[in-house]
Parts: sequence; structure tokens; C-alpha cells
Amino acid sequence: MASDCDSSSSSKTNENWTYDVFLSFRGKDTRNSFVDHLYAALSHKNVYAFKDEMIHRGKLISPELLKAIEESRYAVVVFSENYANSSWCLEELAKIMECHKRMGQKVLPVFYHVNPSDVRGLKGKFAEAFQRRGKKFKRDPNKLHSWKEALVAASNISGLHYSKSDGGESEFISKIVQDILCNIKPYGMENNLIGIESHMDALNSLLDINATEEVRVVGILGMGGIGKTTIAQAIFQRIAYKFEGSSFLEDVRENGSNKKDICALQEKILRDILMRHDFNIDYPYQGAEMIQRRLSNKKLLLVLDDLNTVQQKDYLAASPEWFGKGSRIIITTRDEHMLSDAHVTHKPNLLSMDQAVQLFSWHAFRRNSPPEMYKELSYRAIRYTGYLPLALKVLGSFFYGRHNLNVWESALNRLAKAPNIEIFETLKLSFDGLNFIDKKIFLDIACFFKGKDEEHVTRILDSFGFDSALGITVLIERSLITISKKRLDMHDLIQEMGQQVARETFSNSRIWQIEEMHHLMRNRKLEAIEAIVLRDNEYNVDHYDEKLCFRTEIFRSMENLRLLDIDSKFPSHEPTFLPSELQWLCWHGYSFRSLPVECMRKLVGLQMVNSAIQHLWEGRKVLKHETNC
Repeated sequence: MASDCDSSSSSKTNENWTYDVFLSFRGKDTRNSFVDHLYAALSHKNVYAFKDEMIHRGKLISPELLKAIEESRYAVVVFSENYANSSWCLEELAKIMECHKRMGQKVLPVFYHVNPSDVRGLKGKFAEAFQRRGKKFKRDPNKLHSWKEALVAASNISGLHYSKSDGGESEFISKIVQDILCNIKPYGMENNLIGIESHMDALNSLLDINATEEVRVVGILGMGGIGKTTIAQAIFQRIAYKFEGSSFLEDVRENGSNKKDICALQEKILRDILMRHDFNIDYPYQGAEMIQRRLSNKKLLLVLDDLNTVQQKDYLAASPEWFGKGSRIIITTRDEHMLSDAHVTHKPNLLSMDQAVQLFSWHAFRRNSPPEMYKELSYRAIRYTGYLPLALKVLGSFFYGRHNLNVWESALNRLAKAPNIEIFETLKLSFDGLNFIDKKIFLDIACFFKGKDEEHVTRILDSFGFDSALGITVLIERSLITISKKRLDMHDLIQEMGQQVARETFSNSRIWQIEEMHHLMRNRKLEAIEAIVLRDNEYNVDHYDEKLCFRTEIFRSMENLRLLDIDSKFPSHEPTFLPSELQWLCWHGYSFRSLPVECMRKLVGLQMVNSAIQHLWEGRKVLKHETNC
């Protein structure tokens, strides 16, 4: 029997491999039966196998066939009863054993209805074949000797033996495929996956494949662009061979957005695992029932990539009980709520600086570090990405082949003004899935409250009726914000995305930069403004020739203003009117003696730190939250 192996086994690296497997067989014995089924099983596992059915057979073995042997990193030799009767097969075998010795090509002998000792000792049918060949090759004994040597050498390699008493061929073919996958480490996608090994180690531990009695659900959770799909693809390629069947559903968010698409995904699961193509599902509940019924006894590996809704999960993998013992379900998502019944969750971190430099450099220069003359500009680009893998790949690929330093400088200057569209759209997917109130909470945090105390921000947001405890929880679950040391935080690119959405989609409803306030005042576009937060300690206003003049007529136009948080430097005139919709007013260093609060019927929060206020209102007025004068 072939020896056991683990996922770390691999054949000798050769960048010139064209095929994964070369199949050597006696056509009359196995072409339309065993080998045909083996070829289909290998193709199903994305193993690129060479089968000589497209080559015209002549008296001499073709150069094309010899080239195919040399360019295959694995050879499967199917020894059948009449294998040695073919000079063509023996020539193939001699070439295979030459490549095995010279290049380290792996060889798997498969003894199909023949005894390995007959091949090794040239007995039975193999002895008869060489007796006939001895007469034919009297003038070329070296050829006969090389064939015999190849047969003996190949049969001495640990292989797989099949006979009628061993049961069905399908199980035997599965063993062959598993042996091949075990010894062929994926070499394309993983070559340039920076830091992938730490993720593989973590997932191997979490998946615990040796625990064969349970079905385990493992989540990969993180913000858009953090590398969840890439990590899932890498672990899928490494371990899929250990299961009876496997299926990778890519981008479920997009490809499972309606019932018809869900049915297509259900058909893919069944097709991938059962290796049949005759599934026709009309309704999602029909497909869910079929998955449960057909796969409940299968040990399988299923990846649901970018799962977005509970409905998708209910129709594709609602319960571990749908699948056989030892199955593993991997779910990648931006939404922690999708992992409510996951056994364990892996949360990828942002790359380190060294890893970020390596990833960016590979995509920009096809090397592990930037050339000396590009270092400063490269580090600017890398700092912009915040070490987010997607952003590093996108920007690196954009700069690839661009050798003009002025172009680099111009591109980086443009990034400072507007985000890269590919990065922006990827990050915005998480925002698009929010309801209207949670979108407003997110935009308020992105524009005003990043780095601020959570409790303080919650009080402000609650004053607007936003139910912020739930909203902030949803944003954390969607990987849009985090809480660190009781302060709200988010990745710089997510903040940039939120601010861009506020400008473009929400009609400048939020003002956090004095330049924007000047622009809107000059153009008298003030009706849409909901919130203004301008602080002189955060923005340099000294270089402006004029101060912002909050006069009565200006505030009368801000009929939707709910939040006003400013410093004393901004207004030059005492306000005589403030909008009736204003709910939270924070005016640091207010230099005037009175404040027109009479019309602010909805005011629930008032902060007037270091103010000169002497008079607010006549009689009694209750603020629901806090007054700090």
C-alpha cells in the first residue's frame, strides 16, 4: 500500500510542470473503463492529468508523449494484464523511471487485477510478453534490458493493488486520488501569499480534522479586504483530499442574492460532492431537503465564502446534522452574527509592516522589497493602505510597470483626495448591508467620533433616537468598527469610505472639515446639513482670512441640523437663532452672554464648557441628558 502522508508533503518543485499527472496504461485493458473513471475523478479534484487519447499512435513513441512525461510532476502507471504486451507502454515506463531517477518525479504503481509479484518477478503474462519480445529484439538486447529494469524498478515502489475481491472500483479510485493529492502540494496560488503559514497553522488546529466523530463549523471573520477568501482557498486546497467530497462556494453574498441563485449554489454542492450533473432544483427548500438527504452520510469539506444573510445559511448549511461525521464547514463572513453556531472562529489580523512591504513590492515590482529609488513612495502607498492586504495588492498592481516617479507622486496625491474605487467598493459592501439607522450611526462615527469615548458617543447618538447600543453592536459584528480601551475605532480605509459615502450619497449632510463648511456657505447649500463638528484643535483655521459667520439667516436654512459641536474660533457674531431640530449642542468657549434656546424644542444635550453664558432661558427647562455650562 502507498504510505500515509500529511499536507506538508510535496514533489520536487519545477516551474516548468505542465501536467499534474501522467497516466500510463494499456488502452485495450482499461482506457474506456478504469482509467476513464480515474481521469474523471482527478479532473473533478482539479488535478490536471495527461491521457494520451489525443495522440495518434504509430510504431514509435511520439516526441509529444515523451515531452508530456517530462512535464508531469506525478506518474500513475496502471499495470494491467496486457501492459507488457505494448512496446508503447514499456517505452513510456522507461521514460517515467528515467524522470523519476533524474528529476525526482513521483511514481505511483497501480496493480489492476495483477499480482505485484508477477510484475516484479516477470511472471505469468509478463513473462510470456517478454518471451515473445526476446525473439523480436534479438538485435537490440539493450532495449529489452531497459524495459525489464523499468518494470522491476517501478514494481518495487510502494503502490496500490486492486483485485475483484476488494470491492467496488470507485473506492479504490478514491484512494488513488487521495494519494496523489497528498503528494502534490498546491504550487500556484500560495507562492506569494505573505504570512499564509500562520493562518494555516491556526486553522489546522481549529478544524481538528482528526476528530472524526463530530461535524465542526469554523468561521473566518474580518473586515472586507483582510484576506478571508484567500485564507479559505489556501486551507481548502491543502485539506480537501482528506474528505470524501468537497465544495467551495465563492462569494455567496453575490452569487446567492436571490432564490434562483441559491438553487444554483445548492446544485453546485451536490454536483461537487456526488460527482453527478443531473440535479435540477427549482426551489431553495427543495434543495435544502436534497442536501440533507443525500449528504448526511458523507464526510465532506464545505466552504461558504462571504456568507451574508441567515437565509443563505439556512438553505446551504443550516445545521451540522445535514452532513456526515467528520465533516468540516468553513464560513467566511464580515458579519459575526453569521457565526452564531460556529464552534470556533479565526480572526485574521492586519499585516505587519515587513509583510506589507513584501506584499506590496511583489505586486508592484515582482520582488520582495522596492528598488531604492521607489522606497519613499512605496512606503507612502503602504502607509495609506493601513496594512490591509486587498489595498496592498490593488495599489501594488496599479503601480506595476509604471516607472515614472512623477506618475507615482501624482497617483498618491490623488489618493489623498479620493479613495481607489476597487478598494472603496469592496469596503462599502459592508455598509450597503446596514439598515438606515445603522448607516447613520456608522457615518456619524466615521465623520465625527472615531477615537472618542464609547459611553459619551452613545449618549449623543441616543439623543437622536438611534438606539445606539444595538447599532454599535451591529457595526462591530459587521467588522466596521472596534472598541479599544472603551473608545470607538475603525480602520483608516473604512473611515475614508464612510466619509466618502457621506459626501456623495448623503449630500454633505455631515460637516467635519472647515473647507467643506466654507464651500457650502458660499453656495448656500445648507438644507441637507444634519451635523456639524468643527474643532480648532483638530483643524487649522488660522490660515483662513475670514471666520465662519453663523448668523441668523444661515441657521434658518439648516432646518435639519441635529448636532452642532464647534469651538469659539468659528463664529464671529452672536447667534440670534438656532434650528428647532437641534438635539445636541456643544459650543466650547462660547464667548457671548446669551444663547437663543427658545426655539430648540428637541434639545436634549447641552455642553457649554468655558463659556461666558449669563442667561439661557426664563423659567424651568429640563434637558433629558446633560447640561455642562
